[in-house]
Amino acid sequence: MVTRIFVSVLHFLVLATCAITAHVPTVMISPGVEMPMMAFGTAKTSLTSCTVQKGVEQWLNMGGRHIDTADDYGTQPDVGRALRSSNVSRSEIFLTTKVPGPIGKQAVIDKILHTALPELGVEYIDLVLIHFPCKDGSTACPDQAAERQDTWAGLVELRQQKTIRAIGVSNYDVEQVAEVLTVFKEAPAVNQVQYHLASHNETLLQHMKSMGTTLEAWASLGGPTVHGKRPTIPLDDPRLKGVAAKYNMSTAQVVFRWETQKGVVPVTATCSEQHTVADLKSFRYQLSDADIGKLDAMMPLDFVMV
Repeated sequence: MVTRIFVSVLHFLVLATCAITAHVPTVMISPGVEMPMMAFGTAKTSLTSCTVQKGVEQWLNMGGRHIDTADDYGTQPDVGRALRSSNVSRSEIFLTTKVPGPIGKQAVIDKILHTALPELGVEYIDLVLIHFPCKDGSTACPDQAAERQDTWAGLVELRQQKTIRAIGVSNYDVEQVAEVLTVFKEAPAVNQVQYHLASHNETLLQHMKSMGTTLEAWASLGGPTVHGKRPTIPLDDPRLKGVAAKYNMSTAQVVFRWETQKGVVPVTATCSEQHTVADLKSFRYQLSDADIGKLDAMMPLDFVMV
């Protein structure tokens, strides 16, 4: 009995220490809006050994503060339950959600007011993204430009009402982001795209920086959410392990630091306490410019389709 109590107390102290010592830097994405540079993703395909609610609760307990969800994920209610069970105040949490591809002004207003806010159980959302530039989830549809603009106009209205703090896009290319800038005289605060060692569009990244848009990475480790039959660079790749050994870090920590040093905000997801702590500690060192270049140039050892 005494042993069990001791173990429970020790576990509590470990969690408390992690929460206190976790330090995730922020990036200013909009006037007065600072976004933590690591998010916890809630796509169900990313979490195989725990529920979304438990994953989010653990993330918050360990000191993580940025949570990423979407209407299409169907996990906004899970996130809402995790928020309500947490002792972390709403003001400390940065909450991102996504609305479906271009659905028009009134539809997006209704989607946020009547679905997202009630499911999440909050009065405001920190960042809302348009999930895809095209209705069918693809990325090439020049004929839908007017609908994209109408959807953006709805997000602007919600921001003016202070229901949303910042607005952005997801899976947009350079031309589609430029379209927002041209029509509305502002760039999206964030563009969330697939970005990992085996698939990183440096031209897109540089264009986003020039426009003042922060790039955010889904499938940041090249894991199960990778789209299409694309080759990936697994975390046990010997070249990656060599870089990790040099810094006494895990390979995942190296990939995350490669992204964040380039100004990219990774979205992670894990059911493991150990991995959660490690993810949040990935900011505690610096990769050399030479190693950044080495990782930039790394290609898959083979092209086995996954």
